[in-house]
Amino acid sequence: MQNASGIPLNCGTIAGGTTYTYNKPAIGEGSIGEGSITLLVTPVERITNSPGSSSTTQDDLILTQYTSAATITDYEVEIQQNNPNITYEATTTSSNTSIILDESNGVASGVAAGTAVLTATADLNSAVFSAKEVTVSVVGSTTTTEFSGYATGSLAKNASDAVDTRISGKTPSVAKPIFSTLNHSTPSYVRNTGGWAYNVDLTPISPWNSTGGGTRAGTLISPRHIIFAAHYQINNGATIRFIDGSNNIITRTMTSKLTHPDYTPYYPDITIGILDSDVPAGISYAKILPQNWANYSPSLSNTYTIPALVTDQEEKGLVTDLYSLGNYASFRTPTDTTRFSFYESIISGDSGNPAFLIINGELVILTVWTYGGAGSGTNILAHKTAINTMMSTLGGGYSLTEIDLSSFNDYS
Repeated sequence: MQNASGIPLNCGTIAGGTTYTYNKPAIGEGSIGEGSITLLVTPVERITNSPGSSSTTQDDLILTQYTSAATITDYEVEIQQNNPNITYEATTTSSNTSIILDESNGVASGVAAGTAVLTATADLNSAVFSAKEVTVSVVGSTTTTEFSGYATGSLAKNASDAVDTRISGKTPSVAKPIFSTLNHSTPSYVRNTGGWAYNVDLTPISPWNSTGGGTRAGTLISPRHIIFAAHYQINNGATIRFIDGSNNIITRTMTSKLTHPDYTPYYPDITIGILDSDVPAGISYAKILPQNWANYSPSLSNTYTIPALVTDQEEKGLVTDLYSLGNYASFRTPTDTTRFSFYESIISGDSGNPAFLIINGELVILTVWTYGGAGSGTNILAHKTAINTMMSTLGGGYSLTEIDLSSFNDYS
């Protein structure tokens, strides 16, 4: 994981309440281009005493109301990447640690009332990319509400528990690798029985193709079709490998492909390829969400996130938090300590790797990576019709398959 090198451009003076973005040269998977990052901060009130409490349910949320709670302002910190060709490892520092502490696990913690400047800095000649002035408030004798979890029977609880119960008690360095043996040259692949997602069917994920090796990832969305990033394509005629649950290597040739007809770098960042024949029993494909998914998860937001299983070029099973499904599937750095220990930034070379929710034990694909950091990419569901048309044109007789959500609470 290497950082880009360069000098920031268009620097400015910090003013109260204003976000500044600085452009810089960047490296990527193709040509060198200009890019930028933006520091995003979200205030969160933290309770600092032990007040009385009561529980309530709001749609799929379980909320705890604290009476006469004293609070102090923390800030959730996110460094947004605005160009898919940027690779960076950035840190956030405070201008005044007596007011607010430096970022830790995605949170800058308030210390005392006052203002301070949070600054996102990458390891590029100590260059400042983005800064934001924040205000810390200390308030006593108030009533406040905190998120306690998702309601029983909700989609969000099912998908959250699918990750949280699996990573609980696991050692990240042992449990993140999907394969205990990963040898593309021999080749030899042995699934990691200590992996946190070992008992999830991960066979739709291809670990290797003859165009990019471990990069330019492709994922099965039918027994004969794969999806990958349009800006980081697999060549026609490439050999694609899949590994079944018994560690057998299954190979297919991608004979043709189609890129989304509206593609303009880097959106919609979708290419569909067809294989020379169906994969056999023992190799599965990923499903998608139905169009009415929000009826079952109405609270999804930057505040109420759902952990996702995502992969990278090293074939690790990582965790990042889904917060939005609009034109893009967008993710943020987990603030939960255990989830954060299974998190890694998405970097150059990870493009095309998939991001999933685990629903009722099945992989439900949300996107393939376009942008780095906590990760984001084209929302596959938003382009269901176009993808089905591409699959039909390529042949094979398949279309996207929706996951059945009828067993979950419907909040519409």
